[in-house]
Amino acid sequence: MGASASVLSLPVAAALPAAATAVAGAAGCFALGYLLALSRHAAAVDPDGGSDDDYEDDSEEDDDENSGGSRAAKRAGGQKRTGLRLLFWARNVVTKSDSAREAKRAQAQAAVSPLEIENLADIIEDFKMVLVVRNDLKMGKGKIAAQCSHATLGLFKKLQQRAPKSLRRWERCGQVKVVVKIESEEDMLVLQGRAKSLNLPTHITIDAGRTQIAPNSRTVMAILGPADMVDDVTGGLKLL
Repeated sequence: MGASASVLSLPVAAALPAAATAVAGAAGCFALGYLLALSRHAAAVDPDGGSDDDYEDDSEEDDDENSGGSRAAKRAGGQKRTGLRLLFWARNVVTKSDSAREAKRAQAQAAVSPLEIENLADIIEDFKMVLVVRNDLKMGKGKIAAQCSHATLGLFKKLQQRAPKSLRRWERCGQVKVVVKIESEEDMLVLQGRAKSLNLPTHITIDAGRTQIAPNSRTVMAILGPADMVDDVTGGLKLL
């Protein structure tokens, strides 16, 4: 049974968005048709075009004919409001759900769009990575090594999806890595802004704070690109 469920889960999951769209369209058509049918029924019961509100007669007594008409008008009014609620749901709830899915799809596409540095990999051969370590945190050697590893892997994974040619170019250069130091978080963020202005990819490691330093501390920034461009960003920093 478990094997059958695992085999069927992939096509069923793939069919869910299309099924949801079909159900949403059917719900909208049903609500609209239901509302039109109710409008025709209400017009037949009350040809003078009565109010949508519940009917109340000021007289103390009604004959049977008037009472029957009043009850029919109430039923028609209630059914019409039900149709309006269904139509509102079809137009708003379903539409908002579709819009949310479209927004997520657009974000996913933006997340995997190529970085501009990818164009430079075909014309520039000398690539390198620089790791910028916050010296003010006074991390131990082992902590620094771990944080540099996190930053390297984080940037590697980003480039693997969005700039694979740049990553291969850097690997052909021997995976050059240089470690420098900086004295504050503010200076690191300024440096990142400078890198972004040159369209160079970066990754900053944020520590969980389980050892040595406070939670959510920015520890190391990795930056990769053509050596000359990276030097424009980090060239003024001292080696760790």
